[in-house]
Amino acid sequence: MKKVNYHTHTTGSDGKLKPEELIKIAIKKKFDVLGITDHYHFPTGFRNWGNEFYSDKHYEELKKLKNKYKNKIKILVNVEFDWLKYYKKWIKWEATKRKYDYRFISVHFIKIGKEYIPLDYSEKSFQKIIKDIGGIKKLVKNYYSSLRDAIKTGCFDVVGHLDIIKIWNRKKKYFSGQEDWYKKEIQKTLNLIKKKNMKIDLNTAGFRKPCAEQYPSKDILEEAEKMKIPFLIGTDAHKPEELGAGLKEIKNL
Repeated sequence: MKKVNYHTHTTGSDGKLKPEELIKIAIKKKFDVLGITDHYHFPTGFRNWGNEFYSDKHYEELKKLKNKYKNKIKILVNVEFDWLKYYKKWIKWEATKRKYDYRFISVHFIKIGKEYIPLDYSEKSFQKIIKDIGGIKKLVKNYYSSLRDAIKTGCFDVVGHLDIIKIWNRKKKYFSGQEDWYKKEIQKTLNLIKKKNMKIDLNTAGFRKPCAEQYPSKDILEEAEKMKIPFLIGTDAHKPEELGAGLKEIKNL
């Protein structure tokens, strides 16, 4: 069985290692496939950080490294976009202007009023989002609705950390995942993923978060498998020690 990691980050966005440093470690650890999936930069004026992510220079470097190491490891030049509903036109243009092996789409932000708030910043911030939006049910529905809007564009290949909305859901403190309304949101989302011939990011980063399990949950994985939706295994590595993190755990799924 091949040793693969389709979701990693470098200094091309918010990772700690330069692309070639990451590749050399992956070769040393005997990976067969390494997907470098750096975050794409935000639209002008959206944030005062991350605006230098995934430059043209970085993109060209990845293509050169892919060719340089092709006899030692398969390098995939991927990208991870953040879905921001009110920047839809910009995102669709940027997502399709370059050639990538896989385009990931993820939802990290929830719009509250005029502001986009990151879901994964802190639990305190997450609790404020719940309060401001009117409850956990409304937040979860908002999240999955936003994700489906992204999927509908047809511009992407992979759904990143599908149920990251559970990131702070330690011991199911906010929702169980068994609620009828929750299952309906998941089913609608999976139906759309299937319709658009997309893949799901089987992401081990959740093991390193308060939710303490992979994204997506075992229930979602089982349903997706029934629907014959493919998975791409990734660790969402930002540091060298995360390159193989969680791969043993998901073998038991």
